[in-house]
Amino acid sequence: MRKSLVAALAAVTSATALLLAGPVTPPASASSYCDGTTPSTSMLFYRADNGQAGTGTLSSGHWRQKATLGLPTGYTHAAASRDSLLLYNGNTGAGEVGTFTNGQYTRTRTSTDFSTGWTFVEASGDSVIFYNANTGHGVTGTLKGGAYRQVRVYENVSSGWGTMAASCDTLLAAARHGSVEFPWSNVGYGTLEGGVYTDTGRIARDDYLGRLTATKDSVLATSKSGSRLEYRVSEAVGGSGVSFDKIGASGIWNTVGRTGDSLFFYKTDGTAWTSTLVGGTYTNVGPLAAVSSGWTLIEGGV
Repeated sequence: MRKSLVAALAAVTSATALLLAGPVTPPASASSYCDGTTPSTSMLFYRADNGQAGTGTLSSGHWRQKATLGLPTGYTHAAASRDSLLLYNGNTGAGEVGTFTNGQYTRTRTSTDFSTGWTFVEASGDSVIFYNANTGHGVTGTLKGGAYRQVRVYENVSSGWGTMAASCDTLLAAARHGSVEFPWSNVGYGTLEGGVYTDTGRIARDDYLGRLTATKDSVLATSKSGSRLEYRVSEAVGGSGVSFDKIGASGIWNTVGRTGDSLFFYKTDGTAWTSTLVGGTYTNVGPLAAVSSGWTLIEGGV
């Protein structure tokens, strides 16, 4: 049977799937939230081996460093919303959350009772999704004001999604075409707002989109082709209008970070490049010098 990104939207209580203890909050309107709040310019750089971290702002493709931090080691995932940051260790279940505005991170809570094994943790403007590609389990909640609050648990998500990204209100996921789980489609999308994901569509493609990275209203897909990365872009607003256009290619980058209007391309040797992506339009800005090597997570808000 064909499955959408989330086939069952009703809440399911499961002790093994619960993420953090806490109240279930009613959905809010993320469309009004996105329209009524300022897009994020904040970005975090983090090294899992020693906990070294740095923060700053990336706006219109221009980077400005703000602070250096010492964080716990071992974080495997980071997700930043419009004003908050969540860090997570998929091996131990440890994590933390805090406010993240104007390039400054302030921790508000630490936890050791996250479920382990989430393969993707992605944030929209006010929400976050945890997804396990092996089991098809998912959890969504709100991420704003420096707090995470679980809203819904999903046990009937298609397994095998290979990449995810969220704009201010839209979540997209892609899988390699022709796999057992996805013989019919390899792009799914919908709204991620008020702590709830709602499936709105899917696209069948003959090619694999590769890795997805989203700004406040757009998404970039980078797929490897030999020694190059092919670039495709689409708008990503309101869970609709998703249509990727090929715009060019570049050399290989290890990581692509984002803020509300900008992209940060990074190689582990410290090579970096910035661009803007607004309204589905991609524009190069240029290289960035004197970037440290060895960062394992680069995460910005939307």
